Amino acid sequence: MGATAFLLLAFSSLFAVIDPLGCIPFFSGLTSHMDRGQQRRTLLRALAVAFAVLTVFTVAGHQLLHLFGITVDAFRIAGGVIFFGIGLDMLQSRPRRWRTGIRRAHAADVEAGEDDEEDDPSITPLAIPLLAGPGSITTVMVLTPQAPGPLGMPLVLAAVAAILLVSGGILMGADVVLKRLGRTGLRIIEKLMGLLVTVIAVQLVIDGVGPVIRSLTN
Repeated sequence: MGATAFLLLAFSSLFAVIDPLGCIPFFSGLTSHMDRGQQRRTLLRALAVAFAVLTVFTVAGHQLLHLFGITVDAFRIAGGVIFFGIGLDMLQSRPRRWRTGIRRAHAADVEAGEDDEEDDPSITPLAIPLLAGPGSITTVMVLTPQAPGPLGMPLVLAAVAAILLVSGGILMGADVVLKRLGRTGLRIIEKLMGLLVTVIAVQLVIDGVGPVIRSLTN
């Protein structure tokens, strides 16, 4: 695979997993009380934190795997399982499993009397886990060793930067996107992204299981 093809693969994989269109309702709801300037600053902080988190896992993720004695093939299989669950949630229009807990915790805090205006949603849940969640972290860690030549890490980081810029543009134009696509259009796109994620998941499992089977049969 050439560098351009890999960059497109990395970008499309991250786009499908992060699903910036699916983040629109969360962003709109969390920043509905803010003016345009506050929304922009909140989004910029979220993008910066998400980029920092994904950069750490791109650069040092495999050192962490080696530290815990985890092979890349095992991580591919685990990533495929995670992706498959994400894809099924998207295909069935169910809430993301890793988001539900945070939404419940946030609701509990508000019910407990916490001042909602003092709560900064840029770190949680916008940066983590909406933009830099289990799916995107797994994606960068799985993609890095598959990249062609010595440019693997820069290509993955370039794809991360590109998808976050695109996500930022989509979220800042959330109202326009909602008016143009509507709820039905967003659901259609979500299901198409869900189908792509499930296909990626199956391929990851195949890539991870193949070497294991070969090592057992040799």
